[in-house]
Amino acid sequence: MAVPKVLVSNNPELLRHFTAPPFKRLGLELVVARSGDDAAAMFDREEPALVVLDVEHGFETAKALKIKNPTTRLILVAGKLLTGDEMRLVSSSGCDELLISPMTADELYDVISIQLGEPRHGAESFAVAVELEGNKLDATVSNLSVDGVRLMITQPVTEGQVLQLTISPEGEPAVTIKGSVVWAQPREGKTVAGVAFDKLGDQPRAALLLAKLTQWQVIKNSDHSRVVLRGDFTEATRFDELLPAMVGRVVFDTAQVTYMNSLGVRAWCEFLRQARIQGYEFHACSVPFILQASMVRDVIGRGTVTSFFAPFHCIGCDHQEERLLQSAAILASNLEPPAFKCPSCGGALEFDDLPERYFAFLEDEAD
Repeated sequence: MAVPKVLVSNNPELLRHFTAPPFKRLGLELVVARSGDDAAAMFDREEPALVVLDVEHGFETAKALKIKNPTTRLILVAGKLLTGDEMRLVSSSGCDELLISPMTADELYDVISIQLGEPRHGAESFAVAVELEGNKLDATVSNLSVDGVRLMITQPVTEGQVLQLTISPEGEPAVTIKGSVVWAQPREGKTVAGVAFDKLGDQPRAALLLAKLTQWQVIKNSDHSRVVLRGDFTEATRFDELLPAMVGRVVFDTAQVTYMNSLGVRAWCEFLRQARIQGYEFHACSVPFILQASMVRDVIGRGTVTSFFAPFHCIGCDHQEERLLQSAAILASNLEPPAFKCPSCGGALEFDDLPERYFAFLEDEAD
């Protein structure tokens, strides 16, 4: 497999971050440019998959590189003092992301991994193999939880049948769990089935793995703990088992939080009040999390949001996607959302919400 090549400005902060532990798994090859002209020459010679360029090297340089090869991903890095004219130049340059310096290694890693199509830290993939009476079934997972799984199966199954599921997380040993089909419905020539896990209490490792894949995962680093939260926050969600891990500095990653109802919000806010955390912040917050944080300030408690996903829409071709934005970039632009080039038609990919509503969680920092 080819090693991803990254062309990066000769920026001490960026180069230091690229040596941080999370980047080792990406196995990047760095080529360093000393100036805008140097970047242009290296771009032609090295053909990088990604370019990380200082704004001081020129918006025109960035624009020229994107014209040469529109498929190359390009990130611009700027300081906190950006004028309105400079923000418009950021958009017209065709860059795929804007970062404000200084930043953390985690912030940079999130953006780099997304632009390269790699899993974010704590978003590792997993595979599920399904067997019925020793015969392997052709099945895909549509939902996984701590007590069961929903499957799309090409073969017919019926209620009451016992399936054997082997769950294989990336880079970890697989576990095998038995489950009973509690409902099955035909759909478009296939079968959609709900499978409840049997006697999961007797399999502590399986229970721990499912919690990691569907609820949360605690990753210990030298100076902080990274807590990756997943799934739905509802009346059934309990955070009590997380409390013992809330020591020192904590970074919450909520990119995989998919839904929060009022009772889930209440449980989360109560957890933050009880947790004896030295200090905490939020990275890569999902759209459902930000919508709640903008309505209920206690959702982020004493913490701050460093980056978050936001909805974007192209009027020309109706393309929709979520982009990871840095809070510092939005604050630098006086809460004005950026615009990007649509990857489908080349038109304008614009923010698809009301800025004053969506960015309400930033108002305290903007004042």
